[in-house]
Amino acid sequence: MQGSENSHRWPQFLPDGKHFLYWSLGLGGPQDHTLYVGLLGSLQAKAILKGTTMATYASGYLLFMRDTKLLAQPFDLRRLEVTGEAVTLAEGITLNELSARPVFSVSENGTLVYQSSAAPAVWNLLWLTRDGKQVGSIAQEGAPYFYPSLSPDGTRVVATFASTLGMNGVWIFDLQRGTRTRITFENGIQHHPLWAPDGKTIFYGSLIGGVSHIYAKAADGTGSERTILASGDASESPTSISPDGRYLVYDRRPLAGARDALWILPLFGDGKPFPIVQTSFDAFNAAVAPDGKWMAYQTNESGRHEIYITPFPGGGAKWQVSSNGGVSPSWRRDSKELFFLDSTNHIVAVDVDTSGSAVRLGVPHPLFLAADARRGSGPFDVTADGKKFLVNSGDVKESGEPMTLVLNWTTELKK
Repeated sequence: MQGSENSHRWPQFLPDGKHFLYWSLGLGGPQDHTLYVGLLGSLQAKAILKGTTMATYASGYLLFMRDTKLLAQPFDLRRLEVTGEAVTLAEGITLNELSARPVFSVSENGTLVYQSSAAPAVWNLLWLTRDGKQVGSIAQEGAPYFYPSLSPDGTRVVATFASTLGMNGVWIFDLQRGTRTRITFENGIQHHPLWAPDGKTIFYGSLIGGVSHIYAKAADGTGSERTILASGDASESPTSISPDGRYLVYDRRPLAGARDALWILPLFGDGKPFPIVQTSFDAFNAAVAPDGKWMAYQTNESGRHEIYITPFPGGGAKWQVSSNGGVSPSWRRDSKELFFLDSTNHIVAVDVDTSGSAVRLGVPHPLFLAADARRGSGPFDVTADGKKFLVNSGDVKESGEPMTLVLNWTTELKK
């Protein structure tokens, strides 16, 4: 995989059983997405098309999506290249934003099926009380929210709209005025934004040209981004900041394929990073307690993801918090209650007593079912008093729209 690529997806064999199509998600946005032909037993590949989704071969054509249109373009199996012009078969095709796959399928006997979206997907940040009652929402059409985070004073939300077909940067939502402002404009993938304790700075991860960065940017959008950390051998994502603003905790996964670990970057002195949780298992999604003495995090060392607490910033001893699976821990402002999402998508609360040298934990008790919470994209955040939850909820609208069946679809190309 090249430095300008995020991932390779959707391999499909061509009729000879030796060559195959696959799609590359580019880091620079839709114009960098590339369709390739590969060969079994070889690491070499031939670029076929740019700026498209994945493609399927049938009846002498490649079928793919570009700008919501389903297109067919002649493909020469001997030369392994497209010939002629692309022809539109249908418009408004549904795209699964999370996987970057358009919803269509085609057979060699001339049958085509596809799904059109009557309306764009609507993605919601839902305001819910502790009993699960909805008391508001922040809705938007198009790309989904990723990693929404409430500002320390609760008046703003930072999030990314990281669509798989176009990276849309880091945005600030003003909850009082009902407005939103984009604060990043560089190429690449921006992700995991979080607030500095004073609410004046946003830290976020960015992947550009195969180099992972953590940047700091003024929350009002002024000035240029400032590089906090850069690495060419690992993927790094900011996840929490100590309440005094002195330490930034980040997820670190070496590109060589080792496990996720949690590291600390001092934001003072020589700024030399050091690990706080580094084992033979994955550890990520850290949340430093507001008292600055403890850190909750997620790990799969028990065989499934659970929540643990460890001293901060020294690490070492740990206490298991969850008992039925757990992801994405978040603290109440007084550090006396911890919340997380369990394996059944319930928001769970646990009383925490950190007044001594060891942590004393209450019994985990579910508050409400967050059925549509997006587990891998920042599923929720909580207000300082622990009374309201901002749940990241998506409505992809794939199942509700009808499928269109076309027989002898190639006859349409001859008209």
